Amino acid sequence: MIILNNVSRSFIAEHIETVALDKLSLSVSQGEFITILGPSGCGKSSLLNILGMLDDIDEGSFVFKGTELASASSSTKAQLRKKHIGFIFQNFNLIDELTVEQNIALPLHYQQLNKAQRAARVEEVLHRLDIAHRRTHLPAKLSGGQQQRVAIARAIVTQPDLILADEPTGNLDSKNSAQVMEILRQLNMMGTTIIMVTHAQEQVQYGTRVVRLMDGKIQQDSPVSAQRTLCKQEVLSD
Repeated sequence: MIILNNVSRSFIAEHIETVALDKLSLSVSQGEFITILGPSGCGKSSLLNILGMLDDIDEGSFVFKGTELASASSSTKAQLRKKHIGFIFQNFNLIDELTVEQNIALPLHYQQLNKAQRAARVEEVLHRLDIAHRRTHLPAKLSGGQQQRVAIARAIVTQPDLILADEPTGNLDSKNSAQVMEILRQLNMMGTTIIMVTHAQEQVQYGTRVVRLMDGKIQQDSPVSAQRTLCKQEVLSD
C-alpha cells in the first residue's frame, strides 16, 4: 500500500537547518495498525504529514497504491487523498457553526455521491459511533469524547483505505481515550489501515505493529507481540 524509500525532509529557519526525516524507509501493507512512538521533535508529525500528502519530500521515493508521489502533481495527490485517506486530529478540528451531522458530511461534498447517498453514509456512521442522538448539536454542546467521535465519523464517512491519526486521544481523559482506541481497533479489524502517532505507550496494545522514531530515523520496527515481550523482559531485568 505504502512504500517510503530513503525519504528525507528538512526545514530551514533563520539560516538553521533542521532535519525532520533522515533517509527513512518504511513499508505499510493494507490492514495494518501501526503505532508511531518517539519523543517530541523526532519526526513523527513530519512523517504523518508526508503520508497524508500534506507535505512533500526532499529526497527519496514515496509510492502510494502504485503511484510514485515524488513526481506527482498537486491535483493527483489531492485526488488520492480525498479518495483514500481519512484524518483524525488531537484538537478535533470541527467547525463550530455546523451541527454534528453537517460536520460529518463535509468530506462527502468532494465525492461523486448524490444527496441520498450522502445522507445514508452520514446516518450509518452516526449510529456506528453512537452519536445519532447528537446529530443536531453544535460542537460546543458536546463533551471531548463526543467531539472526537464526531471527528472519527468524519474521517471514516468516505470509507477510506487509510486513517492517519495524530495524537487522537491527546485531549481526552482515560475513559474516553480507551473508548476511542477501541473504536480504532474495530475499524482496523474491519480492514481499514491505521497509522497513529502517539506519546502514550499503553496504546501500542491496540495495534499490530510499533515503529519508534529518533532523530528522523527508525530506531525500532516490530510486531506488537515482540514489543510486549521486550517490555516484559525490561520489567524482569529491573
